[in-house]
Amino acid sequence: MNLMQLKYFNAICDFGTVSAAAEYLHVAQPSLSIAIKELEDEFGTLLFRRHHKGMTPTAEGEMLREMGREILERVEIAEKSMKEVGKNKKTLRLGVPPMIGSLILPRIYGDFVSQNKDIHLEITECGREDTCKRLEEGALDMAFISHARITDPGLSSLSVGRLEIVCGVARDNPIAKMDTLTPGRLVDTPLVLFKDGFFQSHEIKGWFLGAGIDPLVLVKTDQLSTMLKMISSNTAVGFLFQRMIPDADIAAVALEPSLAVDVSLVWKKDKLFFNSMKRFKEYLSTQDLFA
Repeated sequence: MNLMQLKYFNAICDFGTVSAAAEYLHVAQPSLSIAIKELEDEFGTLLFRRHHKGMTPTAEGEMLREMGREILERVEIAEKSMKEVGKNKKTLRLGVPPMIGSLILPRIYGDFVSQNKDIHLEITECGREDTCKRLEEGALDMAFISHARITDPGLSSLSVGRLEIVCGVARDNPIAKMDTLTPGRLVDTPLVLFKDGFFQSHEIKGWFLGAGIDPLVLVKTDQLSTMLKMISSNTAVGFLFQRMIPDADIAAVALEPSLAVDVSLVWKKDKLFFNSMKRFKEYLSTQDLFA
C-alpha cells in the first residue's frame, strides 16, 4: 500500500462513487479503480460493497478508512511543516488565555517582537481545553496555559511563573472592605466567570465546591472587558489575577483559602521545532514576565 492508493481509497469513501472521487482529485477514473483492486488484492479482502447507487465501505473498508484518515492527516501536517521549514518559517502561532494575554502580550510585543522583527506572531485567544485541542490538531505551534500541574504526556513545557487569584469587586461594594474572603461569604452573590473550558473557572468552582457551596453564576464570558465592566458597575463579583486589578473602580480581596495557578509555555513533544519556536523559548527562559 502506498499513500496515493490510500488517498484514492479515502476519496471514494467520502464521495461514494469512483466518478465523483475522480472529479474531485482531477484523476482519471481507471486510476482509482486500479488502485482499489490492488489494495483488495494485497489485503485479500473486499473494501467496498458495489451497488447501483455507488460504493460503500465494508467493515474491513471502514477499518482502513479510520486508520487511513489519521495517516493522511499526519502526512498533510508533515508536508506543510517541511514546506514551512524550506521557506525558513517566520510565523509563530501562539495560543494565549485572555487574562494572561493582557498581562504578558504588551511585554512580549515590546521586547521579543521588537528584537525579532523577522518573526510574525499570530495570536489566538482561547481557554485551556481549546488550546490543547488546537495544539493536538497542529493549529497552534506553542501556547501559554494556566494549570495546577501538566498531566498531558504529549506536551513539553517551560515554566513561566505563578499568579495569585483574588476576588475583584466594585469599591462601593461592602465586600471590598473585607481583608479576606471565604466561599461562605459569597453565598447568593452574583458572579461573573469565564466560560467552561477556562482553567481559572475550573479552579474557582473547585474553591466553592470544596466548601460545599454551589456558586451563583450570573454570566459566563470569554471577554475580559465584559468581566471588568460587570465588576466595576457592581453588577457582579468576579475573579482576577492580583496583577490585573486595573484601576480605582475595582478592589482586590484575597481568597481564603488562597488560590493560585502556575503558567507555562507548552508545545507538542513530537512537533518539528521551528527556529521561531526556539527563539521564543530562549527569550522566555531569560524573562520574568510577571515581575
